[in-house]
Amino acid sequence: MVATSPQAGYEAEEEPEHPRPGSPRKRRIDNKKPLRIFQANVGKIPPAHDCALALADSERYDIVLLQEPWTAHTDTRSLTKTHPAYDTFTPVETWDGNDTRPRVMTYVRRDPRLLADQIRPFQTRDILWLTINGMTIVNFYRQNDESDALNILIRWPVPERCLIAGDFNARHHTWQTGQATNRGQEIADWASENDLDLLNTPDIPTNPHGNTIDLAFTNMPLAEAAVEDHLATSSDHFTLSLTLPDAGLAPMQPGRVRVTTDDELKRFAEIVELGAAGLPTADSTPSELDELASALVNLLTSAAKAAGRPTRKGARTAPWWTEECAGAAASFRAIRRLYPLGFNQDVQIAKRDFHRVTRRAKRLYWRNLIDSFTDSSAVFKAVRWLKSPGPFQPPPLQVGDVVYETQLDKANALRRATLERRTADDDIENPWIPVCFPRSIPFPLEISLDEAQ
Repeated sequence: MVATSPQAGYEAEEEPEHPRPGSPRKRRIDNKKPLRIFQANVGKIPPAHDCALALADSERYDIVLLQEPWTAHTDTRSLTKTHPAYDTFTPVETWDGNDTRPRVMTYVRRDPRLLADQIRPFQTRDILWLTINGMTIVNFYRQNDESDALNILIRWPVPERCLIAGDFNARHHTWQTGQATNRGQEIADWASENDLDLLNTPDIPTNPHGNTIDLAFTNMPLAEAAVEDHLATSSDHFTLSLTLPDAGLAPMQPGRVRVTTDDELKRFAEIVELGAAGLPTADSTPSELDELASALVNLLTSAAKAAGRPTRKGARTAPWWTEECAGAAASFRAIRRLYPLGFNQDVQIAKRDFHRVTRRAKRLYWRNLIDSFTDSSAVFKAVRWLKSPGPFQPPPLQVGDVVYETQLDKANALRRATLERRTADDDIENPWIPVCFPRSIPFPLEISLDEAQ
């Protein structure tokens, strides 16, 4: 396991040892908890990017904000690092070089109580906006010699319940003693005008050069930020740990029901058989057919819930992240504590060893997986060719001149575009008129149980 320090303020309030399941007090506890955010610049280093995601998962962070993520591309694909415990959001879906690749990447834990929607008030590869449970989380990166990202951020109207965090590459006396450089005064003025509080502790550096350039601003009360040494990713930036207290969680949505075992199928069939007698009889009117269809759906749904079991999808860890990787990461952090600036030879050797161990672990994992294939079905299951949603979460959807950002709005837009293209005026006037077919289609009147399943 990764050697980490406990997070102060993350433990829940003292409650009865065994709260009564389903009690209002229990529900109130479950629906309020701190939202924990991991922020780091990983410097386009593959092992540092992998390490950031593995550490964030091991420490149960809800959101990961990375700047300068590792990316690559082929003729047909745009590549970056992903993690099975997190959904990946990117400001651009495709890229073909350094001039078009995303310079920020946001990861949101796969938790049904975290509802994330991506918004794009501006087209840019340096800023990524997400709305999560009524909060706006902004991931920001600004390169030293560029001004476009900061110009966009200053023009953007800051909403309520907002957090902006990332690599600002600027200096101002409010976060680092000395003269303002790289438009630091503009950033300070922008924060003041928008009633944004700086979460950084002044003069606590966020890189080995002693500069405080990774910043976090928010207009939410009681938010906190701390530079966490035990979350070092091996890049040349330190990691910020952000906490937003009392973040409201979305209510748990009912999941799918699984009916697969012989006993479950038998029970399902018995319930359907008993309920079939109560189905309404239908003639030929649309209202009667609708009533029959609704009753049939309700019967099948209730039977599945009674006979089956809910599916439980838990977030998984990265399968290649081994004890050896965790040990190498812990060794690197232990040596880095002795030399905080990170320029000592021992630190560089430990960093190189950690990168080597990480690359070897990933290579060995994939080699063993490939060697374990015994037939085509094993290969098919491993690569999941039939179910390839892509590495990124869907961006805002544009239909005509309208842009839809939330999941519900996008679903309704797709429904209207695909299912409501026809109206009742397009129906056949009398669908019961006999039709003479030139030939018949052979079709068995009986269906086996295997076919029905």
